[in-house]
Amino acid sequence: MKLKRFVAKDMRSALALIKEELGPDAVIMSNKRIENGVEIVAGVENSALSVKDQVASRSIKDDEVTLGGSRKASAPKSSAPSKQEAFAKSLLEILERQKQEQAKQQQREVERKVEKTHGISSYISEESESEKNELSRMRHEVDSIRRLLQFELAGLMADSKKREEPVRAMVYELLLSSGFEKSVAHELAETIDADASFNFAWRELAKTIEHRLIIGSDEVVNDGGIVTLIGPAGVGKTTTLAKLAARFVMKYGADRVALVTADHYRIGAVEQVKTYGRIMGCSAFAVKSLDELPQMLHTLRDKSLVLVDTVGVGLYDERFGTQLAELKQQSKLKLKHYLVLPATAQRRVLEQAYDHFSSIGLKGLILTKIDESESLADALSLCIKQKLMLSYITDGQRVPEDLSVPVAKNIAVKALSSVENDVAKYALDKNI
Repeated sequence: MKLKRFVAKDMRSALALIKEELGPDAVIMSNKRIENGVEIVAGVENSALSVKDQVASRSIKDDEVTLGGSRKASAPKSSAPSKQEAFAKSLLEILERQKQEQAKQQQREVERKVEKTHGISSYISEESESEKNELSRMRHEVDSIRRLLQFELAGLMADSKKREEPVRAMVYELLLSSGFEKSVAHELAETIDADASFNFAWRELAKTIEHRLIIGSDEVVNDGGIVTLIGPAGVGKTTTLAKLAARFVMKYGADRVALVTADHYRIGAVEQVKTYGRIMGCSAFAVKSLDELPQMLHTLRDKSLVLVDTVGVGLYDERFGTQLAELKQQSKLKLKHYLVLPATAQRRVLEQAYDHFSSIGLKGLILTKIDESESLADALSLCIKQKLMLSYITDGQRVPEDLSVPVAKNIAVKALSSVENDVAKYALDKNI
């Protein structure tokens, strides 16, 4: 671009000089008042100059400077550009043409406003506001094109990966379709040998998931302590409490376990826990809030296991914050918090519940209603990603039969069995 400084007594005269010398394609770069009038720096692309002007521009004068165009990278001589490179280049060319068109449009707008304005001050003010609006609009458009470019290039890279590593790509797509979270699916797919057959890879994948899961060892029953069951409303905390208590009673007897409920919001919750206690022959109590828990636990200090049923409220319920604060206040009691969530919940619900309760420290996850869930992939994604121990699973309402310590292999196979792909199901069946 050739830049030149013009001095005139007023703006109109300066614009006339610019058009006369540089032509209608000239672009105003800057303007300012001086003692004798106004000073404008304008320029024009070299391609818009005549041959005579281009030759003259090679000699640099005191009041002008020629800026060279951007250097273009030479294409490799040995091979033609790939489809990815050609597509990316076309998008960049569109972006460059759009920038040039926007610059021309901005110049026309400036000229139009100058002609309507009788004073330099008002022109500068209007020009400044116009530039801000125009630059803002240009930024949004450039961002849109950048996002499009990134999206298309990501697609091209994915297509390239499918061609280069078809087995890994297929495994990744199947994991996504079964419900695994993207980062977990990618992590699992990358463990597959790129040269492996699909049947072998799919069978090995079950073993990989099995090894990535952290499985409990019936620690609630074996280790005892003060165990709290926490989670949103309707996930099956009270029934799970009764199943754990019955499991303990069958192994150690009813006199060493006690049930405590702090759920006064759900109708019949207190009576339900006390009924379970009477059936199993163990003590059952109720507290109005978790603030009363220290005193209650003092009276139960001879028990090996105390199971505490907490209030089930929505994650956005105002009572949830109160409950969480009360649990944090009881940190000196060394409570063992187990998050109870249903396998039927969507991944976002599971992740939100984990994010809300993880601040108080979680010992493990108890996954309920797995018999009602078509896929365990969402829950397993949470366990793998957060390294959260899967302590127990429940698959029905019977007490205590429908509660068990999970078997990692069975859980992995169940998660992969939900894939709607006959080849994958056949490979998995052969593995079993």
